[in-house]
Amino acid sequence: MAFTAIRLYHFRNLADTTIPTDAREIFLVGENGQGKTNFLEAIYLVCYASSFRTRRDDVMRTNGAQDMAVEGRFSADDEPHTVLVKQIGRRKQIELDGVLVEDRKEIVSNIPCIVFCHDDIAFVSGGPEMQRWFMNQTQSLLSSAHIFDLRRYRRVLKARNSALRDRRTDLLDALDRQLAESGILIQTRRASLSDEVNSTLTSFFLRVFGSGRELTLSYEPSWSDAQTSPESPRFDPLIEEVLARLLRSRDRDLDQRTSTCGPHRDRFVFRLDGRPLTDVASTGQLRLVSLILRVVQAQLLSDVTGRLPVLLLDDVLLELDPDRRHRFVDLLPDYDQAFFTFLPDEHYSRFRRDTTRLYKVRGGVIS
Repeated sequence: MAFTAIRLYHFRNLADTTIPTDAREIFLVGENGQGKTNFLEAIYLVCYASSFRTRRDDVMRTNGAQDMAVEGRFSADDEPHTVLVKQIGRRKQIELDGVLVEDRKEIVSNIPCIVFCHDDIAFVSGGPEMQRWFMNQTQSLLSSAHIFDLRRYRRVLKARNSALRDRRTDLLDALDRQLAESGILIQTRRASLSDEVNSTLTSFFLRVFGSGRELTLSYEPSWSDAQTSPESPRFDPLIEEVLARLLRSRDRDLDQRTSTCGPHRDRFVFRLDGRPLTDVASTGQLRLVSLILRVVQAQLLSDVTGRLPVLLLDDVLLELDPDRRHRFVDLLPDYDQAFFTFLPDEHYSRFRRDTTRLYKVRGGVIS
């Protein structure tokens, strides 16, 4: 599934208009600050009802505007569909084919979208929370059930942390069991996903960097032994093991007034030739690894679900040398549609195909 048109109203600095996007590749060419990234953000918004740049919906409105809307038109099984995301004051509303959507997870599976941007470098150079965020997003693309399980775990974790702060020890036994049950499911999926990511990542890294270097990803769960299928006969004993672990850490948790172990403290470690990646890699290598991670994400989506993604690539080719730029483009998995942004002086014509539509972006006007 691909977008046939994007309608904009009071979105960022972009002019109110409808942009035809009925092409497999869309090139957006313009200087920095003209609105190229804003257009990619609009596409992402109708895919997930959220931004890849901010958690604040209000900053996406045109300055001075009280409302905003982005509509994506797409075709599935030869039937036209629309996703509309609009904000009126502080209230956000999502509609799918004119029907109000109560929870944004209901639209996540419509058009799987993967964005490549400069901030992705945090997935490899940032703190553990950034690696967890990437793995959570990847798992959610593969299974919407993971979204539900993450929400449940976070609700229980919030309640447990509140009980710790208030020293409500009478609530902890029940909350510990809920935390263990939901947390084991998350860690089980993470262990399986890490194996898949590691295998694909290692292969793709070799294709870009050549032989002689090995990049690996290892999963270091906070509850190190609590990983199995919930259908396994060991699932109940594992819960008891986690409950014992939580009980052992209870005094420390009460002292620090927070939960000091669990999936929210899991770690994912990248290693290059056996050493931590951030210790030995240059900034350019870190950035390229982050791009490869997005390729891995797109490939797993296709392999597991059989669906092809929409790719959004925001100036990510600019910092690669010509040789690695071509290797990276060749590495891109199959897709339904791809949007690329370029500066005017980039040699984007070498990547242009017969199926490519090119737009110039200047002062928020896409033409």
